[in-house]
Amino acid sequence: MPTVIKDKACIVGVGGTPQGRLPEHGADDIAIWAFQLALEDAGIEKSQVDGLLVQQSFGGGGDIKNVGRRLGMEPTIASNISHQGEAIIMAASLITVGICNVVACLYGTNQRTNRNRFGHTSYNLGGNLNDVYGMSNPGAVAALNFRRRMHDFGATQEQLGAVAVAQSKGASMNPMAVYRDALTIDDYLAARYVIWPLRLMDFSMISDGGFAVILTSAERAKDFRKPPVYVHSIGAQASFLDMEHPSAMYHPSQVPNAKMLWESSELKHKDIDAMYVQDAYTPNVLSALENYGFCELGTAHEWIQGGRIELGGDLPVNVNGGQNRMSYMVGWHNTFDAVQQLRNEAEERSRQVPNAQAALCTYSSGQWRETWSAIYRR
Repeated sequence: MPTVIKDKACIVGVGGTPQGRLPEHGADDIAIWAFQLALEDAGIEKSQVDGLLVQQSFGGGGDIKNVGRRLGMEPTIASNISHQGEAIIMAASLITVGICNVVACLYGTNQRTNRNRFGHTSYNLGGNLNDVYGMSNPGAVAALNFRRRMHDFGATQEQLGAVAVAQSKGASMNPMAVYRDALTIDDYLAARYVIWPLRLMDFSMISDGGFAVILTSAERAKDFRKPPVYVHSIGAQASFLDMEHPSAMYHPSQVPNAKMLWESSELKHKDIDAMYVQDAYTPNVLSALENYGFCELGTAHEWIQGGRIELGGDLPVNVNGGQNRMSYMVGWHNTFDAVQQLRNEAEERSRQVPNAQAALCTYSSGQWRETWSAIYRR
């Protein structure tokens, strides 16, 4: 049960490289760079790390054998993992049961320099939608998601624009963000369509960059340089039923995921000071707000209005700019920023969530496949 690892593991180091274009570096170079930054943040040497988890990147890097060899490490456990959410859960579990003392989780990609493409005839969405029906690009699924919301609940494109506007304001104060121009709703509505009804600002960019996270036990955390951020509770759910699920367009696997997350915590929704959603597309934010219980199904497009998810609002969401404005790092950037917020270390003080005590991060590997979540606390 998730309560077994509740508050037993802590994040004690994070590292993030510059984002955007890094043409002088390969994917593994970037992952190792991020690891070096995380080691410095934690105040330890790589010899103290006995667990190594690496996510393979869309840019073709991240093979655990290559990364481990280049680092010159012989950890107790070394493995490739599929996603940041899985890495956090596996690292916390290895630490809780005593297999590892210190686990490092790494990700690096040069997918922008490589000009990797995410929409092509061989792209597998993991389900029964494919090229024949125009679903060779994951953005098409996101467009169908919001089109369904428009049909079911009367959502408008202007309402959706509030997500892009809110995230742009966070990115404008984030030195690591690729796009730092704050948007207005008029800017959003003037942007071209990519896949109707989604506009350019609804899509994430493709970025080079890397992040690393170092975890240890709550007992050992006092020996590290920075104050610990606890892995307070976790949620997870795999789903392979695709369009057989009646709520397929609304990320249904997040619902049992959220149930696990909240049942293993005494915290309530009102206790969450910041939320991070893996938002390759802006409609994902609406689904997450509903599925994790902050508002009812079919109401998020109304609930977010009036600056509610901006800094200073009821629930700041993706205050780093998210994947739409900060960088496309499949959730790793969110863990990094959540830790910085909980340590009161936002680079620009105007971006710091006041007295942040708890942050919720959601992670996903696809529209219907697997989702994970974690609540981190001081």
